[in-house]
Amino acid sequence: MNLFKNKHNKIYSGIKITLFIAFYFTFQKAASSLLIPLDFTNYYTLYILIKSLSVVALIIAFIFVYKLENRSPRKFGVIISKKSLKHLLIGLVLGALSITIIALLLFATDNATLTYSFEEPIFSFNLIYVMIIFILVGIDEELLVRGYIVHTLHRYNNKYVVYIIPAVIFSALHLLNPNVSVVGLINIVLIGILFTYMTLKTKNILMAIGFHITWNFFQGGFFGFNVSGSTLWDSVYPVRIIHDNLLTGGDFGLEGGILTTLIFVIVTMVVYLIPVEDNQ
Repeated sequence: MNLFKNKHNKIYSGIKITLFIAFYFTFQKAASSLLIPLDFTNYYTLYILIKSLSVVALIIAFIFVYKLENRSPRKFGVIISKKSLKHLLIGLVLGALSITIIALLLFATDNATLTYSFEEPIFSFNLIYVMIIFILVGIDEELLVRGYIVHTLHRYNNKYVVYIIPAVIFSALHLLNPNVSVVGLINIVLIGILFTYMTLKTKNILMAIGFHITWNFFQGGFFGFNVSGSTLWDSVYPVRIIHDNLLTGGDFGLEGGILTTLIFVIVTMVVYLIPVEDNQ
């Protein structure tokens, strides 16, 4: 029995994923330690720089993988075409609609309310920073989890491993977030499974990236809910949580609520019904 290679004489997926993640976090930690001591007048600028360097770290790691394994970006779902851009658009729309539906349900049931009114949106330059941050977060996390981890596991493992392991890793990435909750972590596992389903069905990661971006932005940048526990966002419509319960998700944000659980089930059924051509 070979401790490092599988029956196909390839290094075990778990070893490759561990090394990939270790490189990613080491690079990210080093970048953060260099940037945080610098005097930034705007917190958003620091966050954008750190996330940008995370994306750079992933690109560097992918280049090594491309060279060592002779696998093209397409083999990891990194495909830019008319069809994949259509998937991106579908993801963007689904993410925005999902958050909007949850928000409207909370407003209708008096579990949350706008701080001001729909006629009083707040537009500030900081919203551009917030949008850039959530674009980078979507690209960063989807390249790592759905790009590398899912496609690495998909080569030699059964579907249960491919769906569950990346989703658990995705949830674990949020363990140190402020105000973390059990329901929130379970919901992040579910959204990880949904993103994997989007990726494998469309054979690219753009639908998952699109959903990820607008899910976060509409949660924190459009409506002022906490995003995975974070409370640092300027928003068009700041909200006030009236009841801290399983509908609102408490301090972790909407991802800690059961409405999010229901929405993920509905979105999965919607994605199932979307026709996708095999030829990319």
